[in-house]
Order: sequence, then C-alpha cells, then structure tokens
Amino acid sequence: MRVLMFGWEFPPFQAGGLATATLGLVKGLLNRGVEVTLVVPFSLSAASEVPNLRLVSAADPRPGLRSIRIDSPLAPYAGAEEYPVLAEQGSAGRRGGSVYGANLFEEVERYAAIAEQIALEEPHDLIDTHDWITFEAGRRARAVSGKPLVAHIHATEYDRCGGPGDPELHRREALGMMLADRVVSNSHMLKRQVVARYGIPAEKIDVVHFGIEMSDPDAVLDEVPVARGRPTVLFLGRVTRQKGPEYFVEVARRVADHVPDAEFILAGTGDLLPRVIERAVELDLAHRMHFAGAVKGPEVDRLYRTADVCVMPSVSEPLGLVALESLRNGTPCIIPKTAGVAEVLRHAMRVDFWDVDDMADKVIGVLGQSALWEELSDGGLAEVRDPRFGLDEAARRTGEAYARVLGRTHMTVESS
Repeated sequence: MRVLMFGWEFPPFQAGGLATATLGLVKGLLNRGVEVTLVVPFSLSAASEVPNLRLVSAADPRPGLRSIRIDSPLAPYAGAEEYPVLAEQGSAGRRGGSVYGANLFEEVERYAAIAEQIALEEPHDLIDTHDWITFEAGRRARAVSGKPLVAHIHATEYDRCGGPGDPELHRREALGMMLADRVVSNSHMLKRQVVARYGIPAEKIDVVHFGIEMSDPDAVLDEVPVARGRPTVLFLGRVTRQKGPEYFVEVARRVADHVPDAEFILAGTGDLLPRVIERAVELDLAHRMHFAGAVKGPEVDRLYRTADVCVMPSVSEPLGLVALESLRNGTPCIIPKTAGVAEVLRHAMRVDFWDVDDMADKVIGVLGQSALWEELSDGGLAEVRDPRFGLDEAARRTGEAYARVLGRTHMTVESS
C-alpha cells in the first residue's frame, strides 16, 4: 500500500503534539510495510537554520519514506487572528525581510495548489491528511488522482479556542471531514464532538488512540539545574488557553504554600506566556517558577525525568500525549477527566481542569507520599510499555481504516 500523506508538523519542526503523533504514525506504518510519501510545509527561516538532512534523518530512519518540503510559515495550532503575528515573527528572524503574505487562508490555498501538482507526480493508492490546514490539499489531490481520501482529526477549533472560534476554520474543518471517504479521530471524546458539532456520521469515523515510542531508559540525561534535588512540578505544552497554563500557576501557588522547597517548570511557548509570567510574579512565584521555553528532542525526556510530577490541566484535550511521555519516563502525571488519554490510561490521577484545589492536593500528595509516588511511577511505566500504547498498534488500526476505504472504493467501482 502506498500512502500520500499531507502533514503540517514533523520533527524537528513542531509546535505541539501533532508532530509527535505524525512521526509515530509514519514510523508505525513503515514498520508494517506501508510506503509513505509525506508532504510537509516548513518555515524558510526555520529550515535555513536546520539542514534538510536533519529532517530526513528524523523522518526517514528506514526505507519507504520520502519527505517533500513546501515552504510556508503556517503553524498547526494558529488561528486566523494569530497568523499575522506569526508571519511577522518569522520574517523578523529571517535576513532579507518577509517573503510571506499575512493571510492564513492564502497560504493554505498555495499549499493546496502545490499538493495538487504533487498528487499528479507521486504514485499512491490512498491520500491521508492531518487537521484542517491539510484538508484542502487532500481534496485537491483526490480530485486529480481519483484515489480515496482519509482525514485525520487531532483537534478542532472548539478545542483550540474553547468555543466556535473562527467561523471559516470551523467551516473548513466540517467540509474537510464531510468530503473525506473516512475520518480517523484520536479519541472517542473527539469523535463525539465531531458528530455533535460538525454533523459527521458516526459510522464514518474510526477511533485510533495514538501511541508513543519508548525512550532509552539507560540514556544519561543531566538533571535540570533549577531542580537540584528539590521537589519539582512540571507543565509541558503550548502556553495557550486550550492547555490551561493559567491553572498550573494557581496550582503552583497552593503547592508552594505546603511544600516550601518545591520548584515549578513551565515548558512551552504560546500567546498566553506574557500573562502567565505576570501572574507568577503577582503570586510571588518569580523565584520558583522557571520558564523553559520550547523544548524538543532529548530535552523533553530530560524535563520529565527531572520532575517529580507532571500536571496536564488542559481545558480541552482530545488525546494528551504528554501523559504518555511523562509515564514512559517514570514520572507520575495528573490528567483531566475529559482527556482522550483518560479513556485508555489507568495509572494516572484524574481531575477537573478547573479544580485547582483538588489538583494542588493531588500534587502535594504525590510529592509527600513516597509509596504513592512509587505506585504511580512503576504502574504508569509498566502500562505504557504495553504494546497497545506502542506505534505498531496505532498503525495497525489506521491500516484497518485504510483498508475499509480501499475496500469500499473497490466495491463502488465494481457496482458501477
């Protein structure tokens, strides 16, 4: 089977979990003998700092994967209002000034037009797309190749904005999933949302919980200096409303009142970062709240292993790979009851994202009770080592979705 895949993030070019999920899926598919041609857009400024060889080495560890780079400043989680700011930031970091337009939808259109050309050149049996920014590219590709189309949905505009958000993005999400031959959702929670808010038929949607690769348990990773053996609480994710960083700061204040030597690390970037920093200062946490910025590669596992507990206070979390990453490093994780990962994960403490008192109580309990910490650490690590959380299982179930599409298409052709 040959898959023409349109993605957006791919390591080392990433802003969130979409890159991790895409990389894991691609590796899993390759392991199962599926040939993948991955089409991804990258910022010129970012690509100029990282040789193309880095992209190939990260995405092409074995035969079967081809990566095609399309220049674009788009970020996978940006909304229409954020895009002019991102475009300006991108041009500021690039010598020679801006080479991009400031209109998000113009960039999507340009990407889709290039995708159309690629579909004519690249042999494939099926087209797969990831989130709304690639949906139009997939539609154009299908129009010229006639191959069936699968739409992966990782998060919706409701998740990113906490409501309907931009109506045009909402329209494009709905249209992309409606036109696709099959939709793959990363959780049952997201599937229910897609059915209720977008009117997509439930029988058209397959649920595939993405897995992760296990990190090397013997890898030597230096401790983060700010911890220095003190109790450390971690937030890792985009600093946006969806991920709930404001709740993390409030939790930190409550924990600090009961655990005087506790340190807090907030790793990530996003539009709420200035507000979160200001709030940390207001709460007299400036000397204990450490802002690590964007992290990737070995630094991610380094932070997890440094921390004693990871907190994921997401307002909306269709899946939540952070929880799996934390547990694979033996670090207990506190997750929202409504997160997609809560559907399959047993060894994690659950909270309502808005209940900062309960969240703080759980953090204090984990920090103060070694038996509880060990139970969550050992149990979580053993759980994520189960094959059902691995890359192969997610690829197998995605392959089943592909087979349904190819079978249905074949039957349609025969009946006509």
